[in-house]
Amino acid sequence: MPITPYAGAAWPLTARETELTDVAAAVERGGALLVGEPGTGKSRLLAAAMQAARHAGHTTVWLHDPRATDLDRHFGEADGGGRTVVGADDVHLLVPGAAERLYTLVRAGRAALLGAAPSGMPLPDGVSRLWVEGRVERIPVEPFDPAAAEALLRARLGGRIARPSLDGLWSLTLGNAQFLCEIVESALAEGGLRLDGDTWQWHGPAGEPSDRLAEMVRLRLGPLADDEAELAAMIALAGPLEAGLAPVEDLIHAAESLNRRGVVVTERDGKRLRLRLAHPLYAPVLTAGLPDLTARRLRLRLAEAIEATGARRTDDGPRTVALRLAAGDELPPHRLLAAADAALRRRDFALAERLGRLGLAAQGDRDHGGGGPGALLARALAGQGRHGEAEEEFARGTGDEAARALNLAWGLHRVPEAATLVETAAARRPDDPELLGARTVLQLLRDDTGGAAGTGLPGPDAAALVVPPVALARIERGDAAGALALLRQVRDRMDGWDAEHRLAARLLTSRAAFHAGRTAELSAALDGIRHDSAGSRGEIRGAVVRARTYRSAGRYDEAVALLRRACARDDRADWFTTPAWTLSQLAGALAEAGEHTEAVRTVVEARAVERQSVAYPLAVDGAALEHALVLAYTGDLAGAARRAREVASRAAAAGRLQQAVTALHLAGRVGDAAASAADLARLVREDDGGYPALLATHVRALARRDGDALDTVADRFASFGAPPLAAEASAQAARAHQAAGRRRRGRAARVRCAELLAAYDGELPPWAPASASWTEPAPGMARLTAREREVASLAASRLSNQEIADRLVVSVRTVENHLHRVYGKLGVTARTELAHHL
Repeated sequence: MPITPYAGAAWPLTARETELTDVAAAVERGGALLVGEPGTGKSRLLAAAMQAARHAGHTTVWLHDPRATDLDRHFGEADGGGRTVVGADDVHLLVPGAAERLYTLVRAGRAALLGAAPSGMPLPDGVSRLWVEGRVERIPVEPFDPAAAEALLRARLGGRIARPSLDGLWSLTLGNAQFLCEIVESALAEGGLRLDGDTWQWHGPAGEPSDRLAEMVRLRLGPLADDEAELAAMIALAGPLEAGLAPVEDLIHAAESLNRRGVVVTERDGKRLRLRLAHPLYAPVLTAGLPDLTARRLRLRLAEAIEATGARRTDDGPRTVALRLAAGDELPPHRLLAAADAALRRRDFALAERLGRLGLAAQGDRDHGGGGPGALLARALAGQGRHGEAEEEFARGTGDEAARALNLAWGLHRVPEAATLVETAAARRPDDPELLGARTVLQLLRDDTGGAAGTGLPGPDAAALVVPPVALARIERGDAAGALALLRQVRDRMDGWDAEHRLAARLLTSRAAFHAGRTAELSAALDGIRHDSAGSRGEIRGAVVRARTYRSAGRYDEAVALLRRACARDDRADWFTTPAWTLSQLAGALAEAGEHTEAVRTVVEARAVERQSVAYPLAVDGAALEHALVLAYTGDLAGAARRAREVASRAAAAGRLQQAVTALHLAGRVGDAAASAADLARLVREDDGGYPALLATHVRALARRDGDALDTVADRFASFGAPPLAAEASAQAARAHQAAGRRRRGRAARVRCAELLAAYDGELPPWAPASASWTEPAPGMARLTAREREVASLAASRLSNQEIADRLVVSVRTVENHLHRVYGKLGVTARTELAHHL
């Protein structure tokens, strides 16, 4: 019997609307087979589909006994001989007679089948023929993606879950509904999942898996032969193993068997083939039941095998040391500290701290001279967000001023003190690569983009640390060509850089090439990015850049998916982006995708994160610009234009030309084009040929209501790979031609707009209908202010007035006043009615 780990009433059916719609349509044609891996919720979805069929007027019967062949007895219940919907969970277990009779009934139109079966299981001939002949539809039931998991958890918990907690739960369960529900229920019962203010926080699994969860995992693993169990245990103890490693080669037949069964999967790491367990929960279950002596034998065998290969890979040192320590070996300090340093370079900060402390204890002193073990420990603490402890360690005299300064700035928000520390140290060591890199990052944090952009090409040792932030500064100051020139100078050296800095340089090359209109360089940079991997930080940076490209192309859902994954990573010390800025970009993408209420909620979340972070002006204004975009999509055009012009004013004063131009472009599109055009004329020359010049040309054409110029702008946006802006410009051209009495030109522009929209299956933004007059407000604009919409969106999410007040940092009375005005404007009397109007 399948294990049911939760009460149905506690976990509402969530994020399965598409599957239910597909099943409902399939019932009218003959039925559907729900197919998915164990634990994805097929049975729950099948029950909901049967209930929906009953509500739609169908007679429904359950086939509980897979051996039953007398199906005809159920069909007397059908009204007038109509079609009866037969529900069969575990349809793969039907005996041949039952499957054949079901085939006959469905083919005759007397029955429709709704069945569920695990992926990869052979189906009885009768059921299989129904699918092959197209009489029933096969509907996959996939594990939840992070967005669907978040919706499920929000529905169960009645509130927001912190993004790192969501990422941890999803990474541990891979969206398997059964595992996710069991872990959450267990954490709620044990206090591991707690409400902190208005946000649920989960701090990871507490000890070994619960008995119920372990049994679920064992059922999914299935019975293992002795050699299979030994190989699976080795992978569980050590992590992914190379296929050519001696212990794996000795058990190659077991490896092939586990791979066929889906217990072990293969992955490429460069030219090497590695084996890893197919699910993160397999490892703790496999190791929990392993006898101590067996675990020791396997760890030592693996450590010896890895060392015999020369331990050439960056993670070999930390891994062999960790295996030997777990097996009870004592290791010399130098080996512990070397492994800690390697773990630090791989950003495994917890392991680096553990090994570093062991190394320091074995060494007996801290070796405070420049960048010794004390600095290693301090960096490991800073990487885990324990900035106060890190500063205490740095202050002991590690000699690592660069890392200390960045910890002071990012972690403790003491930016001026950090800058002074770096300048003092740089006066003594002017060519120190770490100090040169820290100085450039601190210039960005202090909004001194001019100082950063003016930095020339450093020596080879410092290039990886200095060139990427300098390139960013040049791009933001409107000098994309200068950024490209700098990046070209180091192109041949990048292969020798570590993955993080190499990826940053290539991402910035793509961005600079786009703004400069250099298509060939853009394509080459994007091709290089596809082959780069740089851990969690690289994943965030890559997602942000790719999401920007997807949004330009109108691929909003893909951008949202990328940004959700990026937001689940927590990196608060990156000059490339910040958690609040990334969240704000998610809000903007959600607004573009039509998810306006969620966009507003995400803006509120981003502001809460921003209040806890160091003030990084480039990121703060980048986030504010996304908030302006959300205002525009939710109807507050005046507020959006005002917010965008505020960003433009700050950015222009700081010399951040690119950001100022982007802000004025948004303000001109949704507000006063004439004023924005005048400001843009002072910032950018329209004959420059790059993307900023195109934005300025667009706003000037809007201000002049020049239909011909807008037609040209539309074509240029299309050539830049930006069909949404091209369609918007075509719609504006149609309005301009119509206003000037040029009906034929107006019709042509509307046809062009429709073609562009069809190319990416999009819609015009609410402020740019092709048929509206220049003075007519866009239809459907909401009457709520920005703050009223925020309050209403949070209230619609079932937050109490106190929780809304805490989230927005206002009083409860202020929330009540806003809600009173919202109810009056929308004509509603209860919170439950808000979602419909929003």
